[in-house]
Amino acid sequence: MTPNNHPREQTGLLLTCLFLWELSIAVMAVAISMNGDRSWALFITSQAGWVFLLALGIGGLTTAVIIRQYVTSRRVGSSHFRLTVTMNLIMVLVVLLTGEVTVRLGTTIVRDGEEWRWRVLLPRNWEQVAAFYRQLLTSGGGRRLSYLTYDDVMGWTLGPNRKSANGLYYSSAEGIRASREGVSFAKASAKTRIALVGDSFTFGDNVPYEESWGYLLEKALGPEFEVLNFGVSGYAVDQAYLRYEKDVRPWHPKLVIFGFISDDVERSMRLYHSAMTSREGWSEFPFAKPRFILREGTLTRLNVPPLTPEALYSKKSIDELPALQYDRGYRPGDWQVSWMHRSYLARVLLTLLPHWETVSLDISDEALLSVNAAILQAFIKSAQSEGSIPLVVYFPENNAELEGPLSPLPMGRQVLQKAGTSYADPTSCVQSVPPAERFIQGGWHYSPQSNAQVARCLRNAVREALALSPH
Repeated sequence: MTPNNHPREQTGLLLTCLFLWELSIAVMAVAISMNGDRSWALFITSQAGWVFLLALGIGGLTTAVIIRQYVTSRRVGSSHFRLTVTMNLIMVLVVLLTGEVTVRLGTTIVRDGEEWRWRVLLPRNWEQVAAFYRQLLTSGGGRRLSYLTYDDVMGWTLGPNRKSANGLYYSSAEGIRASREGVSFAKASAKTRIALVGDSFTFGDNVPYEESWGYLLEKALGPEFEVLNFGVSGYAVDQAYLRYEKDVRPWHPKLVIFGFISDDVERSMRLYHSAMTSREGWSEFPFAKPRFILREGTLTRLNVPPLTPEALYSKKSIDELPALQYDRGYRPGDWQVSWMHRSYLARVLLTLLPHWETVSLDISDEALLSVNAAILQAFIKSAQSEGSIPLVVYFPENNAELEGPLSPLPMGRQVLQKAGTSYADPTSCVQSVPPAERFIQGGWHYSPQSNAQVARCLRNAVREALALSPH
């Protein structure tokens, strides 16, 4: 080794150690942030804890090397250590400032905070969420508000005698989907009545009434049948059940079709879904909803009645919302402001590496399966006690599910297994539609072609259910 190379090698070693030391500090800070509300004993045995320990070890080793370099530099009276540290600090500052400026320039304001590269940065901002919905309510804007209205049982429902802003949807005087304005369904009818209850896949979002599977089913069954569509956009399994109990039972239908998709079972675990999600489409639902929990095998309803939109978005803090801890979509850490959030670069890291939070039994995957299964069983029992034939229908909601089989099973199918109930499955009929034509262009609801195929499948299922009925 030549004397001229020795200082260069020492500089390289010191710079490497300084960078590793700084990196280990950053990694430990992020790991601690990810720990959330876990005890240290649980944290150390977790993946984040192992990363923390590794970073701690690297930090300790590099600290020893840095101290040794400092002592050596002081002993020989060299400025090598001071110059190297200065160079390191300048390089680190340049990198951090460049990253900070890049992120700040790339962020945009969205309804629940700030977004960078299609991801909402933590912390989310309740004041912005509330202001967004107050403005929506004041202006009366939004396609959904033209035909949906607050309901003290379900949270929201189809308003009576409504016409949607886009002219695609109409409702009857009773709040049932209709073909035009001014429709009123007679309470008594000589026809065999079939009621539909469910979410937007049942309602027939994005297609005219005449192209919805409910209407096409009525035509396929024949003139002696009347199909009443009680579907409501955005509904969860629990809301569909409550809609049946409140609005469908009084009609005494011969048969009730209860339709749902996998996403609906997740919605059953929410109370403030619109406020908790940044997903496109939910920004037009300024409503809260109830939810069920199981206590000693009995369904117990929470958040009764749900807050009106005006009351909901007058709250100063998200922590003021009733029964918030039972909302599966609520993560306290997503809304809590930390000193680290002053840096946008740190916000990106904390968003990409979310912290761990304790999962309550009431919002666990097991609770999701048990609660939704119990709701389906309650619907079947209630319909049968009323003298109606219950027919549960599961709709595949995307091409991945249609091309399946998926592993693990979609949550909706797992719920059906848990409930142990038979159900109609129009998957094979929808599969006959070319993949590019199954869903509305740029959307996630069934196209007219898929609606027609669903009606074809369900015509057979309905006739079979009616034939098996003893009365």
